[in-house]
Amino acid sequence: MSEDIFNMREDKMLSYIIFTFANSCMPTLFKHKPSSLVTFQKRYIEKEEIFFRTLVAEAARFSCCCELLHENEKVLYVLVYQPELLEEILKKYGNNPLLKNHGYKIQERLLSFNLKVFQARFQKYKREAEFDFPHEVGIFLGYPIEDVEEYVKNNGENYLLCGYWKVYHNVEEALLTFAYFKRIREEAIQLFFSGEELSCV
Repeated sequence: MSEDIFNMREDKMLSYIIFTFANSCMPTLFKHKPSSLVTFQKRYIEKEEIFFRTLVAEAARFSCCCELLHENEKVLYVLVYQPELLEEILKKYGNNPLLKNHGYKIQERLLSFNLKVFQARFQKYKREAEFDFPHEVGIFLGYPIEDVEEYVKNNGENYLLCGYWKVYHNVEEALLTFAYFKRIREEAIQLFFSGEELSCV
């Protein structure tokens, strides 16, 4: 990715955030899924304090919040999420072993607690080679629960379709969802390059 594309606006940092949202977050920004896990490259970020302030403000335009999950010398891993949608889906699957067996407490108004549990597990996965991947990420990202469970059972293999997630059930429905996600992503990127607001999608 060339840094030249972030010269679309006077504020390069804002331009980088908007481009990343257009490329990776549109279904979440427009409330079609509860969250998106995004990576931001530090080489495009001059001052992290200003970056996070700008990121939070831009996400708020879409009623979204941001949680820094982990960082290393090169990358920031950020969860961009719709609080109400995420809380709703966590409550819906609160008795699923992927949540129940890993310290999550699925009750009303415990979203901040559960985000901290997820953050701690994600960081441990990134820092400790022997720590298992936190498969509950599929629930946080709003993937169909049947596909999340089958992914775990099959170790990510034997899927019927691979797109925004690995599909084990309801292929036709997944294809429609993938096509829609692809369309709004392409439209958002076009708006970015035309200098228009993403809210126009």
